[in-house]
Amino acid sequence: MRRLFVGTVLMLTIHVGLVAQMSESPVDHMNALNQLEENLQKKYLSYMSEVAHGKKARKMEKRRTDLLASINQAIQEGGKLKPYKGDAALREAFKDYWTVLLTIFKEDYHKIVDMEEIAERSYDAMEEYLLIQEKASEKLHEAHSKVGPAYEAFAARHNVRLTEGQSTKLSQRLNQAGQVNSYMNKLFLLFFKSNVQEELMLEALKNNDVNGVEQSKNSLSRFSTEGLERLDTMKPFKGDGSLIAACRKVMEFQKEEAESKASYMTDFLMKKEEFEKIRKAFEAKPANRRTQDDINAFNQSIDEYNKAVNTFNKTSEELNTIRGKVIGNWDTTRKKFMDVHVPYKL
Repeated sequence: MRRLFVGTVLMLTIHVGLVAQMSESPVDHMNALNQLEENLQKKYLSYMSEVAHGKKARKMEKRRTDLLASINQAIQEGGKLKPYKGDAALREAFKDYWTVLLTIFKEDYHKIVDMEEIAERSYDAMEEYLLIQEKASEKLHEAHSKVGPAYEAFAARHNVRLTEGQSTKLSQRLNQAGQVNSYMNKLFLLFFKSNVQEELMLEALKNNDVNGVEQSKNSLSRFSTEGLERLDTMKPFKGDGSLIAACRKVMEFQKEEAESKASYMTDFLMKKEEFEKIRKAFEAKPANRRTQDDINAFNQSIDEYNKAVNTFNKTSEELNTIRGKVIGNWDTTRKKFMDVHVPYKL
């Protein structure tokens, strides 16, 4: 499952004037806080990148625990940093941001881990699951947006000239990751909504539930059709349309499956149910009371049932083969898309 990333404010390049020529300068103070922040960014980007590339958040709990420890350490080390000439505003701005970061990974991502398994079972749960991540990202953006003005104000108070607009490589990667995951989530929800119905349809088939098959089949037809219409309105991500194409192949298959192929499931289940009734009636009749007509009718029902089984197995095999190809292509394309646009390493 793909996850949201957070962007960061632009880091600012410092040009030191003559006023800053001292052993303990405002630049030293700013750089010390910058270094703590950059070290943290690398760690939480690494954690979130692993999750985005499909690694289960539940299996990353040790990484999350380590990240929480690193955030706590940054808060403590930042708190020990002496204010420059009594000016603690910048230090406190970073500490406030890190405190929000701590809460997000302690509480929001704890909830995300708890919801991970449940989210895979229904569209509503998955939508809520992704929404929690979006809200966490928004909170982080809001907290971090206060660091930039505090940074500029501190520089102005202590005569440090800043050149704005020069983002670090790390900031660029974080911003790119946020864009990629927002794009990915839109496509993933289209895929997931349709795919859940297909899974429910196959589960109903396994449970010999004719009504369940019919209901899921109709929903699958509707959701795959809606999904294909939505895909027509989506644009490639920076020229890369591979994800749209892979998602389209899945939905085209599911639409055809629902509208042209799935009837074989209900036909088979009804014939199976009919055969079971005939078999039970035949076996319930004592052997010495069975007529030749009874035996002939039962044998005919066996032949018809066996034909239905052969048709069912052949159709199922064909659909399973195609399904495996389009889903496999979707998984491979999604992984490649993330590898290209959100690298594992900085």
